Order: sequence, then C-alpha cells, then structure tokens
Amino acid sequence: MNIVIVYAHPYDGSFCKGLLDTVVQHIEKRGANVKVKDLVKMNFDPVMRPDDLKAAKTMVYTEEVSKEQADVLWADVIITIAPVWFGMMPGFMKGYFDKVFITGFAYDHKGVGKLKGKRVFGLFTNGASDPYLEMVGQYECTNLLMDNLFGMTGFTDVAVKYFQAVPAVPDKVRKQYLADAIQFVDQIFERQPGEIGQIGHARLLTKLVSNGYLNGRI
Repeated sequence: MNIVIVYAHPYDGSFCKGLLDTVVQHIEKRGANVKVKDLVKMNFDPVMRPDDLKAAKTMVYTEEVSKEQADVLWADVIITIAPVWFGMMPGFMKGYFDKVFITGFAYDHKGVGKLKGKRVFGLFTNGASDPYLEMVGQYECTNLLMDNLFGMTGFTDVAVKYFQAVPAVPDKVRKQYLADAIQFVDQIFERQPGEIGQIGHARLLTKLVSNGYLNGRI
C-alpha cells in the first residue's frame, strides 16, 4: 500500500502535527509505504504561475509540480491533514492541489477524472464546535470542496473526519481524538475501494461531464 500524506500546518506544536506523527507511525506499522508532503517545510509555492497554467494545454509541467504528480500516481491513497480556517482547508493546501491536479493530469479536457481507483481520507481540526460548525455550514464547505476536488478527478472513495474545539478540549479528549484518527485510517486496510463511497455528488457530476452536459450541451 502506497500512501501520500499532504500536511498543511506551520506550527510543529499543533494538534495537527500530533495527528501527523500518530498516523504515520500507525500506517507504517501496518506495512504501508509512506511519503509525507509537509507543504510548509517543502516551501511549496501554492500560487498558480503562468507556466503552471500553460501546462493545462502544453502538458509541460514545472519540475516542482512534476515531482508531486509522480507521487500522486505512485499513491494508492492520499491522506490530508490540516486545520479548518474560515470554513475551509488552508489556502496553501488548496493551492497545492490546484497546481498538481491541473487539467490534463488529474482530469481530461472534457472534465473526466483520470485518477480512478485512488482513495482520499481527510483529517481536519476545528477551533470551534457544534452547534456553531453545523449552523454556519463549515462541514458542508469542506465536504463540497473535498467532493469536487477528489470525486471529480476520479477518486473511488472520499472520506472526511473532523475534530472539534481542539484548542479548548482537555488532553483526555485529544488522546481520544488520536485514537479516533487511527480507527479512521484503518479503513484504508480493512475496507475495499468503493465500500466507503463519496461524501457528495461528484460521481453524478462526473457522469454529467462525461456526457457533455457541463460543456455546452445545457
């Protein structure tokens, strides 16, 4: 099992870093081959530059992007670990996927996903808790983004786990959160692709794209 972890947090003392360390140790014990993409330490440039955008037509990618694309193709599973900021994953994580999943690589020019059979498991930390998170639509915002980003590029499973009120909860709860994260990623090994399903409508949207309905037929 080949697993790429895309990690987006600038502070090594964060609970996200605890999630990262716990998940890496656990999945390696289970026999996975793991590559960690610490976007801050990598100094990955999340800005879409002219050469990045041209690659959607030319298929000539920058060295930085080509390396990440090779690892995406190598991976059976992608795990994302990040905080939720303003109802969404951090901008520099979104920028990573914008550049790496560019047209022609992750989906063709008709909008059909090319990364079929892969799975993604998202781990997200929230500073707030319910009922606020539900009331303001933070779950919905992130779910829709994950659904479109990975479902539209052909991923078989899109699964997301949230951890509420991380700065405020006692250590006992954080320890339980780490145990919950282990149980969540154990699905990678214990459930077959397609058993978890997608969190929204990406499969339907992809079908509409393949039939031309999002490219001028309606």
